[in-house]
Amino acid sequence: MKPTYSYRLRRFRRTILFGVVRRYSAFKRIFPATAPLAVQRFDCGEERASELMIFLPGVGDVLEDFERNRFMEAVCASKRPADMVVVDVHAGYYFHASVLERLHEDVIAPARASGHRSIWLVGISLGGFGALLYAMENTQDIQGLMLLAPYLGERTLIAEIATAGALRSWQPDEVAIGDHARRLWSWLKRVYATSSDRPAPRVYLGYGNRDSFARGNALLAEYLPADRVFIVPGGHDWKTWRELWRAMLARRDAEPPPPPLELAQSS
Repeated sequence: MKPTYSYRLRRFRRTILFGVVRRYSAFKRIFPATAPLAVQRFDCGEERASELMIFLPGVGDVLEDFERNRFMEAVCASKRPADMVVVDVHAGYYFHASVLERLHEDVIAPARASGHRSIWLVGISLGGFGALLYAMENTQDIQGLMLLAPYLGERTLIAEIATAGALRSWQPDEVAIGDHARRLWSWLKRVYATSSDRPAPRVYLGYGNRDSFARGNALLAEYLPADRVFIVPGGHDWKTWRELWRAMLARRDAEPPPPPLELAQSS
């Protein structure tokens, strides 16, 4: 790992850059989205696993955050160890609208070509939003989503859906192409909140009961199997997410894996 001071400064810098660019979009050039993506790879043994987990960080996170918080250690200790990749899809990739392209070209397409037959996206906060966007646009690539306190849109949109009574009752107006959050909720409604034969990744969702995103997460949780939803005391922080991660992995271990890529696409 890099020195602690460097780690803290990089996290602080990312949080500041996000705040500046979110408020003044004209400055997005100060938050570049370089290609290819920086990645950090982990495995649990010498042999390649058939399953790959791809970790997407939150706004202020850096590559080593998942390792520092023992996410990789927990995967290797589980009953279904997997290969793992942490991708540095920081907020700049969202501002430049290149997150999906870079994920596909730099990570997911090569993983499929190298023989990984089951691909999971693990997203925290903004990373959860990115994981869902990718699954919406490239459903055939993804077998599962493990979402920890995902960002699901601004409070006004969450309030609009909640006012409708439930996601199933929500009737969105015409959705603009650039309105990614509203497009995402429209997709979630079609594939999870209504009876549908559309293919959809398996979803595990976890969040703290004091999380600022809890209201939006609860709207999605209503349409997921109860044993794949995890709510613990806590806020929007790594302490809460570590606890949720262990619980989500235990549930994942208790279930049969979803069909691999080849079978999922032919079914």
